[in-house]
Amino acid sequence: MRTLLLLLPVLALSWAEEWYADARELYFGIPVSVRFAPADTVLADRVWAALVAIDDDFNDYRDSSAIGAINAGGPGTYVLNPSLTEAFDLADRMRSVTGGACEITVGPLRRLWRGAEKARRWPTSASIAAARAAVGPGVYARSGDRLTVLRAGVGFDFGGVCKGIAVDRAVAILRAAGRTAGLVQVGGETAAWGMGTAGRTHRIGIPHPDDPDDPDRLVARVQDPGTGLSGSTSGNYRNPITVEGRPLYHIFDPRSGLPADTGILSFSVVFPGTGRNGEADCLTKTGILLGEEGLRLVAAAGGEALLLRRRQDGGIDSASTPGWARFALPAPTSAGTAAP
Repeated sequence: MRTLLLLLPVLALSWAEEWYADARELYFGIPVSVRFAPADTVLADRVWAALVAIDDDFNDYRDSSAIGAINAGGPGTYVLNPSLTEAFDLADRMRSVTGGACEITVGPLRRLWRGAEKARRWPTSASIAAARAAVGPGVYARSGDRLTVLRAGVGFDFGGVCKGIAVDRAVAILRAAGRTAGLVQVGGETAAWGMGTAGRTHRIGIPHPDDPDDPDRLVARVQDPGTGLSGSTSGNYRNPITVEGRPLYHIFDPRSGLPADTGILSFSVVFPGTGRNGEADCLTKTGILLGEEGLRLVAAAGGEALLLRRRQDGGIDSASTPGWARFALPAPTSAGTAAP
């Protein structure tokens, strides 16, 4: 999924030599950016290696990845590596926080609806029920780094948290190395801290759902209030599923087995401080499913959120948590009016 918080990259040339900055595509085309100061290419290599390693743990399209091997292996007991153990800890906690809306066993639903797209045929009620039977906390058991898959057909899908985990991992490396300022972005997950290249805290734009590639057309901007921030945006901007000519979300509700309501255009989450992108990643997907109830969950977790919905007349309505204004800035009216 390539929804994103849009960087607003205007570099002050007098600062450029002090900063490391690079952008690449990882994970089959997801844009990834790393910036930090003071620059250190050896440190940068460590960060990029950690980001690349995420694919080896969480790419469930590859049987050779850690989670892909578990999915391919079927029922049985497995020893989780430290990265997967940490991810299961987070996912299990977020399942509890969200009342089951955040769910890492939705692989069967993804297979079902992607298959329906290829077949150009709406899945039957029986096929949806069969997929749902392999989804939920009851299909596996875990104690620490021991995972037991309890039934056939289980498919773990960490797509709703692994990009946030990647950001948290990269930020942890940089901050442990004493970097005084930085920004890491993986798709829709962004963390930033310290003073940016414009001599102020970082600003990040949230794209307009109808034109996500236009930097002049933003629905909102958020700014680090001085604590650093962990930010995430999810939506159906790109790669929707289309079945019988009907565009559908690529986020699935584990409670119903259906794709999310396309009336929800996007959901953005911001936490003060770094290190919470894995949590923010999950809560944006949850917000897509829960709507305004998702706003309450984010506020209870100490964050702020913005929800965008499509009106019947084609316009866009928004709703936000009470404290959203502490991060929000007016959207710019022209390119180049904001800088990271």
